[in-house]
Amino acid sequence: MVWALTLVTGCAMNLAELRSPRVLRGGEMQVTSGNNVVVPTSGVAESWRTAVILAEANDEDLTDDEALDLVGGATAIALSSPGYGTYVEYALGLGRGFDFAARVGNGIYGVGFRKGIDRHPWHANLGLRAAYNGGGSWLSYANKLNSLVDIGKVRRVDLSVTAMAGREWEEWGRLWIGAKAVYSPYTLDIDASAVGLGETSTSSSLTYAGGFIGGGLGFRYVHFMVELSVLYASGELDVFGREYSMKGLVLAPSWGFQVTF
Repeated sequence: MVWALTLVTGCAMNLAELRSPRVLRGGEMQVTSGNNVVVPTSGVAESWRTAVILAEANDEDLTDDEALDLVGGATAIALSSPGYGTYVEYALGLGRGFDFAARVGNGIYGVGFRKGIDRHPWHANLGLRAAYNGGGSWLSYANKLNSLVDIGKVRRVDLSVTAMAGREWEEWGRLWIGAKAVYSPYTLDIDASAVGLGETSTSSSLTYAGGFIGGGLGFRYVHFMVELSVLYASGELDVFGREYSMKGLVLAPSWGFQVTF
């Protein structure tokens, strides 16, 4: 049996750009306080429900197939955490059309560079970002599941490439559209001894590809920003000899405030 799991939220914060396409000028600084929600539109919701139902059952009554379903669901939850994330990003203009940004929040740490083209009021840029994500389960009602299947040492790196373009209206309005690709190799340890499957480790990767659109309103130094990313996730997971397909569409709305100095 192969599950269709959309494993997305482990890099929820990294799916958001939430910045104007104008690259900062040399010495210019920017602080963004962002919020990101990831909404999988396919199998992961059913995977969660199945895993939680099985976790509430008497583990001694689980068949081998049910135990494997339980492990698959627990792994999906661990890799897709958190469903809601907050972060702060600090950006600095480096001059010569480059800016640098550092992002931190909910166990994710990332740095990125952008190279821009300025044709005021139109702007475009190419960006690269690398981030480390510790992962982990965020579902408060899944304590029973976590006690049966221990997902430990989740280590994940998110490498993203973006291309975006847009326009600014004086000091009050911003609008942008872009494309994005993300490659996320990960490793994790699984202890399913409580359901009779023992321990294992696995390494694989997830990929995301799609686009995003966003905008901002404010005046001069402070703007309220919104953005929607629509990406297709794919990847494979092999746990205890069973293969899980991680394909599905991902919707990731984000919003926040941005201050430019």
